[in-house]
Amino acid sequence: MDSQRFRSWATWKDEFSGNLAVFCSDERFVAATLEFLRRGLDMERCDLLVVAGGPAFIPQSEPSLIERLELLIKAHKIERVALIAHDDCGYYKHRYPQLAPEKLRQQQHKDLLAALSALRQKGIKAQAFFAFVDGGDVVFEEVKG
Repeated sequence: MDSQRFRSWATWKDEFSGNLAVFCSDERFVAATLEFLRRGLDMERCDLLVVAGGPAFIPQSEPSLIERLELLIKAHKIERVALIAHDDCGYYKHRYPQLAPEKLRQQQHKDLLAALSALRQKGIKAQAFFAFVDGGDVVFEEVKG
């Protein structure tokens, strides 16, 4: 790489796909999540909203993040959203330190369902998934609401 510039091999497309993925910034899950979006959900292109705790900000109504979500939905004509939470999430451990691991997962599922409902009320096709590690592989399981 030239020390001053890097030229991407990715082809520029001046259009939006209408897809959005909201997931946690935990680097242990990012590569698997991007693969899941492409191969599992056929979202070759999508906007990303990546923040600690992933979609937890939706039911928790965090104003600055809700504002950004609404901007993306409107400006990029978002029609389809994938919400992804994962096991062993540091955000949830920090936010709910008194909860045992199973109760944390239950809270995450509850939050995913609330986020799913909020988006669907806006007429957006949304799906929620929970990622966990099984034998060294990251598995994505749909959370139905």
